[in-house]
Amino acid sequence: MEFRGSVAAITGAAGGIGFALAQEAVRRGMAVVLSDIREDALEAARKSLSELGGDVLAVRADVTSSAEVEALASAAVERFGKVNLLINNAGAFVASLAWETPEAQLDWILDLNVKSIAHGIRAFVPRMIAQGDPCHVVTVASAAAITVYPGYATYSTSKHAALALTEALYMDLAAEEIDSIGVTIAMPTIIQTDIMSPEKASPAALALAEGARFRHRTVRAMEQMMRNHVASGHAMGADEVARQTFDAIAGRRLYVLPGHDGEADVAKATSIAVGRASGTNPYPPILDAILQSIGRAETTAAPGHAPA
Repeated sequence: MEFRGSVAAITGAAGGIGFALAQEAVRRGMAVVLSDIREDALEAARKSLSELGGDVLAVRADVTSSAEVEALASAAVERFGKVNLLINNAGAFVASLAWETPEAQLDWILDLNVKSIAHGIRAFVPRMIAQGDPCHVVTVASAAAITVYPGYATYSTSKHAALALTEALYMDLAAEEIDSIGVTIAMPTIIQTDIMSPEKASPAALALAEGARFRHRTVRAMEQMMRNHVASGHAMGADEVARQTFDAIAGRRLYVLPGHDGEADVAKATSIAVGRASGTNPYPPILDAILQSIGRAETTAAPGHAPA
């Protein structure tokens, strides 16, 4: 699709990967519709992008609500007359053990990481089909869509579902011979964002601050390993994720794996996929390596948190 002169709608756009994607859209000449649940952060993002010369509309929306996502689509079309690119980016990470995940926490994660994508597809894709011009739908999933780690009971579950839902969209469009709409799934590794601060956008009743979820060594050590990776400077920047994602859109590629395309990463994900397909348990050696890593993380704890 031709980016210049087109319109992008991006959820979870007030920070992190979402904001980086919005910046990339503006750099490539697109008008941008920003959505986020945090009003102050959303207004700051709108102002920043406007100062870059972008034509920007900010719409506060809770993407767990189908009605609010429909209102977002309506506002975008009312302002710009069309939407060519939908990026379902909004999401959250919360570590937990499978047998201790509260039902309310699981419901919220699935609503935010999975059902919000379905809401976006229902609200935007029929409009894209009616437009008839080149369009594209992107889901920002995670490397957790093709891998599983200890403490990832809710996150890997939701991201695997996000992957399958978006692959289903690709298949349905192809089966219906709708070739004007491309589909891309971004599955980045650990990125320089504040995703490990779920309390910033979660209902207060869930009590997702660190103290509540750090009772268990596994959860604490997994998050510390992630924080150490960010603090070391080895984590990929959100701007690079955005650049690779837009390049994948331009190439109509179904998958893009920013920072998760190294030899070891590919081998791990491949062993899991082959194990599932062949009925062979791939996890013992993977788990051994993870346990060694999180053991080191606990003994080399980095100060502070992942930067925004």
